Amino acid sequence: MRVAALLLLLGVLAGCGGGGGGLPDDPPPGDTMTPAEHTLAREVFALVNEARAQVQLPPVVWSEAAAGVAFEHAADMRVRDFYTHENPDGVSPCERLIAREIPMSACGGENIARSNPTSQDVMAAWMGSADHRANVLSPGVTHLGVGVHLASAGPWWVQDFYRYTGE
Repeated sequence: MRVAALLLLLGVLAGCGGGGGGLPDDPPPGDTMTPAEHTLAREVFALVNEARAQVQLPPVVWSEAAAGVAFEHAADMRVRDFYTHENPDGVSPCERLIAREIPMSACGGENIARSNPTSQDVMAAWMGSADHRANVLSPGVTHLGVGVHLASAGPWWVQDFYRYTGE
């Protein structure tokens, strides 16, 4: 499965152009991640928990709902040609999670990245940045959704963290 995802990813990257958003021949994103995108998202999730274990933090729990929110933001960045946490409509990561009615006690951080070819590469980039690393290693978060969108000028990666204590 990992080899198939990598081959698909390499095929996507071979057709990448420079610059902003997707090329005109990019197909529109689907409503959910493809199996290859989901595999990459779960790889990032596993790497997050490996990083947290190295500093004796509890693992985060996978959130399929937050992964959907993260994927939608990743695809939106490509389609509407922007690269920020807040979309052009002014909607923040926290507002996107709330709009999906994800049960949470508090919003955590969001990490975004573009053009890192593998899950290992994107995690290395995030862990090399103080702010992104702080999100990954925050003791205050309990859940994580990861979205990946494979398209030209990408892949596009998004991590959405939050805390849910059952309250």
